[in-house]
Amino acid sequence: MDKNAFLEKVREGAELIKMHIELGHTIRIVSHRDADGITAGAILAKALAREGADFHLSIVKQLGEDTLKELAEEKQKIYVFSDLGSGSIKLIENYLKDASVVIADHHPPEDGEIEQENHILVNPTQFGADSVRDLSGSGVAYFIARAINERNKDLSYLALVGAVGDMQEIDGQFHGMNLDIVEDAKELDLIELRKELRLFGRETRTLAQMLAYASNPELPGITGDLRNAIEFLRSKGFDPDMKYWQLREEEKRKLHDALVIHLIKNNASKEDIDRLIGDVVLIKLYPEGDPRHEAREFATLLNATGRLNMGTLGVAICLGDEKAFKDALKLVDEYKREQIEMRRYLIQNWSNAVEKEHAYIFYAGKNIKDTMVGIAATMAINAQLAKPEKPVIVLADSEEDGLVKGSARTTKKGIEKGYDLGEALRKAAEILGGEGGGHAIAAGIRIPKDKIDEFAELIDKLLEEQNSSGGTDEN
Repeated sequence: MDKNAFLEKVREGAELIKMHIELGHTIRIVSHRDADGITAGAILAKALAREGADFHLSIVKQLGEDTLKELAEEKQKIYVFSDLGSGSIKLIENYLKDASVVIADHHPPEDGEIEQENHILVNPTQFGADSVRDLSGSGVAYFIARAINERNKDLSYLALVGAVGDMQEIDGQFHGMNLDIVEDAKELDLIELRKELRLFGRETRTLAQMLAYASNPELPGITGDLRNAIEFLRSKGFDPDMKYWQLREEEKRKLHDALVIHLIKNNASKEDIDRLIGDVVLIKLYPEGDPRHEAREFATLLNATGRLNMGTLGVAICLGDEKAFKDALKLVDEYKREQIEMRRYLIQNWSNAVEKEHAYIFYAGKNIKDTMVGIAATMAINAQLAKPEKPVIVLADSEEDGLVKGSARTTKKGIEKGYDLGEALRKAAEILGGEGGGHAIAAGIRIPKDKIDEFAELIDKLLEEQNSSGGTDEN
């Protein structure tokens, strides 16, 4: 990646925003509703507030034509899109041609170059970055905030929460310019980076709950069975009611070893074993036992607010609002219950999945919320319902009548075979009259409901073309 060229583009975006601040214009921020987008929006909001700027922030599900029409009607002088926008360049240029625009995103641009002189795309993929691991949307927002004012380095921990929420360190460690953010946060003593167990629940779950609800990776014979989790822990000399953060260092090592041995005995993949232990970001601003103390739990809290259409509550949490934090804790319980029920539904109904040569397509109707299809696809892979080298696409009825929303997920093995889900779903959407795109490893699509069968055939063909022209088939 050409870091210097990217940072020069960051400077251009920051200077354009600063010019509008000096002119007294309202800075209109639009950000995505997942943890990465929420932290990105919060970083920009905080940076602007420190400059005394007026701003208006919205957290949105997607950036379609209807949303852009509404934004255009506001007649603002400048719009800043964070963690989205790269897939809507032509629409943005069409509807906001008279305004200044900064697109601060990390998704690969999907419909050409920016042509408007007053529009700037700040995107690391244009400079050789891997969108999945080198920098997230909140990371792009962070570098812009830092370019506006160096004091915004203290927002680096929020960018790492966003990166973790975007699974930038899914293989257990950070990469690319995420490492620069780690160094900024360490320099200000905001975080501690530890090699620890990476299962969710370090701060708030008992050890038994942590193991029983483990999904990334799943623990064979333990995940989904609280009784088995308790028995496993007791057999290894642990109190199932303790929390991970309460363990002494030697106890943590003992638990790590026991879980690695358990995975090996159950023929887990090297990828799953490697994912078990890795970088864990601990945020020193919050005490141990607080979900905001560990980046993965913080990100899950924010994801819950976004998935339940309360993303601005997540922004308030990032900005230090304690009441918002307490309100969100109740949402997380609901969010986690939904995930547990969804996993049970997937396991019980996976026989209905359509298995093609290059993908699984699972249509859930209304049994899975359209906001949860990405999580469902990941669950299907982690629960070993699907072969790890074959992409999984979960479809559910959309909130919009007549449409279905789908999310596709694959693994490192799938990428090695040449699959690029973002490109495949973008092409499928063009053909079927929908919207689609995303990363190589994770992507989304919206299509008419009556095109599901056609989509299944088409996506298999598109993935076959990638497989034959690209990656290595080791199987």
